[in-house]
Amino acid sequence: MKQTFIIITILALCAILPAETWKLDSNMSITLSQSAFSDNWAGTELSNITWVANSTTTAEKQLRSWLQNKNTLKLAFGQTHNQKTGADAKKYWESPEKTTDKIDLESMLRFTTNAWADPFLAGRFESQFMDLSQADTRIVNPMLFTETAGVIRSFIDEEDQLLTARLGAAFRENIDRDVLTPTGKETQTTVDGGLEMVSEYTQKVKTPLEMDFRSRLQLYQALFNSKSDDWNDDWKSPDMVWENVLSTKLFGMVSANLILEIRYDKQHDNGLQWKEMIGLGLSHSFY
Repeated sequence: MKQTFIIITILALCAILPAETWKLDSNMSITLSQSAFSDNWAGTELSNITWVANSTTTAEKQLRSWLQNKNTLKLAFGQTHNQKTGADAKKYWESPEKTTDKIDLESMLRFTTNAWADPFLAGRFESQFMDLSQADTRIVNPMLFTETAGVIRSFIDEEDQLLTARLGAAFRENIDRDVLTPTGKETQTTVDGGLEMVSEYTQKVKTPLEMDFRSRLQLYQALFNSKSDDWNDDWKSPDMVWENVLSTKLFGMVSANLILEIRYDKQHDNGLQWKEMIGLGLSHSFY
């Protein structure tokens, strides 16, 4: 596992090489919403501030005539600051609550054979900046490592539009360094493996408005789990993550941003989970 993390990190660092050797694409945005009321406001409304920062960066290069490397880094973090009324009828600001937190780094090697589908190898690291599940904040926890091997096909491959789908065998290691047990906190590792399907679609439009749309659908079916004897059969249900981000530039760097994420993980909840955020903010595309 440590070797996998080192390999992913080395490949990701390649993204900082000169732009003439890599096809780089980066979009960063920050969305802010705010409301405020005077102390003598007749209603019961209270002030609040919500901010979310997102960035998606890709670095792609044809290393050899038969080998392509693509690195994708997604980062997101956001907080909400709420105002409350105390027992003495005075207003105060609560500590900020986290609303968005994501670290997602993936590196893929694609063997370009010019066949109907190409073989690929991929490594992915997922985590969050702050784990607030316990009283003490843990940085970058839990950590999910995924190694995948299979085939990938590009159905659309144009300058402003891309649609790919891939299917492969995946192995995952989930490391939680903050598990509470009767004897204290300890690190627990869960290993599972199964089949993974990932479909990605991106499109850029420049008229009448400059828009950037990115969608990623991931389906995972576990076939074995290292803790199957300790858990019920919920781990056998397929998992789904569908991420959608739409950024529309209104004028200059001012943009309207929409984020919609839908998840299904029976181990955590029997129903669909979804998150939607929309607002005005600042957005900038590099390269």
